[in-house]
Amino acid sequence: MKTIYKAGDVLEAHIVCGMLNAEGIEAQVAGQYQQGAVGGLAPRDFARVQLLDERDEPRALELIRDYEGRDDAPMPGPGGGDAESEESGRLGLWLLIGAVVVFLVSWWTLSR
Repeated sequence: MKTIYKAGDVLEAHIVCGMLNAEGIEAQVAGQYQQGAVGGLAPRDFARVQLLDERDEPRALELIRDYEGRDDAPMPGPGGGDAESEESGRLGLWLLIGAVVVFLVSWWTLSR
């Protein structure tokens, strides 16, 4: 067996392993139980993904590169440009304006 990926934590190792398994590449998570042995220390380099068949290494590395590249994709923020989020933002603004008007009218009416 060959270690193909060193994960930051056990969860990430299982995500990568599951992704490889879904693509037909046999892999397993190793070292997941060593992480608990260190107690309060920061767990590093314990969880890793191992290939069962080293002939799958080129395809596995390609999939892992694609997986790691997804973290660089920008996430749209509020009003991120698509029509649905802009419409939702306008609706929220109108609801806020309406609530302020109702509050002011009721406050003015009660204060008289």
